[in-house]
Amino acid sequence: MEAIRLSENPEAELLYFIEMGDLFGSEGKEQEALEFYMRGLQHAKEIQDKARIQQFSNLIYTYL
Repeated sequence: MEAIRLSENPEAELLYFIEMGDLFGSEGKEQEALEFYMRGLQHAKEIQDKARIQQFSNLIYTYL
């Protein structure tokens, strides 16, 4: 998995990962959805956003 660059708006990046994961998931592309959720989880951990860490963990769990 590639490193994530932190932007000036980390919350927008987290929402992007959620939206893309949801989009791929709705199209039945579970592997791609998981990849976005995993990247979002990694990013949330880097910025220590506990609420988003929990959210991404739950999203990932639903696909396992």
